[in-house]
Amino acid sequence: MDPVSFVRGFRESSPYIHRFRGRTFVISFGGEVLPDGSFSSIASDIALLRSLGIGIILVCGADPQIENRLKEAGKTMGRTDRGPVVPGELIPDILCAVGEVRFAVEAALSRGISDSPMSGAEVRVTGGNLVVARPLGVIDGIDHHFYGKPREVRTATIRQFLEDDMVVLLPPVGVSLSGDLYLLSPEDVAQEVAVALSASKVLFLVDDDGVCDRNGSLARELTNREVTALLSDRKSQHLARESLLERAVEMVEAGVERVHLVNRHRDGALLLELFTRDGCGTLVSSDPFEAIRPAEPADVPGILDLIRPLETRGILVDRTREAVETDIGLYAVTHRDGKIVACAALYPYPDEKAGEIACLAVHPDYREAGRGAHLLAWFERKALSSGLDRIFVLSTQSREWFVERGFVPCRTEDLPPNRRMIYNHGRKSHVLSKKLDGKSTPH
Repeated sequence: MDPVSFVRGFRESSPYIHRFRGRTFVISFGGEVLPDGSFSSIASDIALLRSLGIGIILVCGADPQIENRLKEAGKTMGRTDRGPVVPGELIPDILCAVGEVRFAVEAALSRGISDSPMSGAEVRVTGGNLVVARPLGVIDGIDHHFYGKPREVRTATIRQFLEDDMVVLLPPVGVSLSGDLYLLSPEDVAQEVAVALSASKVLFLVDDDGVCDRNGSLARELTNREVTALLSDRKSQHLARESLLERAVEMVEAGVERVHLVNRHRDGALLLELFTRDGCGTLVSSDPFEAIRPAEPADVPGILDLIRPLETRGILVDRTREAVETDIGLYAVTHRDGKIVACAALYPYPDEKAGEIACLAVHPDYREAGRGAHLLAWFERKALSSGLDRIFVLSTQSREWFVERGFVPCRTEDLPPNRRMIYNHGRKSHVLSKKLDGKSTPH
């Protein structure tokens, strides 16, 4: 491993490490992770998350194990649109299969071989009757018998386990108040537990990278409103992910901060999704109180109010009202409760597949929350969607800020010819450039 890259990546992850300490994450996965061997590396990453002070709740499924167990016993389990039909005689086989999964997960999390990622982790795993179940009942004339839904989550007990530095493991089985055992959907369990505990994140480990947009590209970040629009568009071909996306919307509307869909086959996917700005899956969050949008003519006064102080200090080049009005279609703004708190513009040079990020400004009262970086990332995605493969900036006083975000110094000769012709040699601005690779959304 390149030491420089390691140090840079480790430093870039530090804001996330600080932010996540003391938070609660729910991680849900199917029983498929055990026979294909992918859980070995996942377990190492879970142990690392716990060591960073993150409260971990694992929700495991057991569909393949249940299916194999019933097949060996010569039994079958029916299914409706609402879930499986579970007669009482299947419960012993189901419990054996679920127990197999639970012990396999506990074993993977308990490894401590020297010179392995789990060395010294000492992960303590606990569980119990933490989810109270109820029967689903008779739906459309069909009795689902011992298939149920979560009725209650014993949050106080779970919180105590997390405070005691334990990983909480929840199988897809719940006990009713009458003492009966019910098979549950792991997705139902994850959702109910996350909402009850106001979890910061729910991460579903799935078989691919996440959700694709209408153009077939990975959608790295979606708001609940965008998810709803995507699901209503039947041309988007999202039926395989429809249930998880609907759950994601319900969870963020109920107070869960973010829901992630992460590829379980990708080594280190949990760490990449959580500790890099780019992430590697699909993230669903609530509609923001603060949002970025293309600028409108009515935004000109607010933009001028933002940039005038920076022009006075020589940080930005002077722009007239007429110039801003003329170029307003190239601007975007961050608005917070109706107030413009940041702005920037993208000037494209399509012949060179390049674009200039200009007039980047953030209100002084809002400079500590990464708004400039979010606006820059927004423009990176816009540049990519416009067919550009690099962006550049001219800066007199913010060189280091751009370098920290992937820009590299270059020469004025590297500017597009039309931009080079109007370069102001009197300002002696630094020229910095960044190649775009499709990974620009902050997670």
